[in-house]
Amino acid sequence: MTPADLQQLLIERAPAIPGITDAGKRDDDSPYGLIVTLTGGGRVWWTITGASGPAPTKADDSVDATEVPDLTGSSVAVAHVEQALVATAACADDPSGGVVRADRYSVRPNPPAVRYGATLECRDGWKLFLSCYGTARPGHTRPEQPYQPLSHV
Repeated sequence: MTPADLQQLLIERAPAIPGITDAGKRDDDSPYGLIVTLTGGGRVWWTITGASGPAPTKADDSVDATEVPDLTGSSVAVAHVEQALVATAACADDPSGGVVRADRYSVRPNPPAVRYGATLECRDGWKLFLSCYGTARPGHTRPEQPYQPLSHV
């Protein structure tokens, strides 16, 4: 699964998640960006990058099931949006490039510089990096705090 494949998958499937009204390409120069709009009007910007390599050698190639959280509230944690996107990618039925491992940044004891996002390892050898770029509260069209997203939108 390439960055373009993950972007398209999330654009197609994320709007089916309760609480997400739209998922589309970012309106900037990021070729694999994504804007997720929530029912309450909050928005979360994501960047998708990746690198290809050898396919994982682990015999059991199924990622642990991740539940889709409730995103219908008036204030939604960005970590829950992260969880919903990872769950959507992980349950996609793609025999050649499906996700075999997911490492969510927000649940790490010491999150990296990108606090919200995930590393997704795929059957076909691709390692994808989903990174939160910024957030906006309802009524705003641009990230309020680029590179330092709000904890809730």
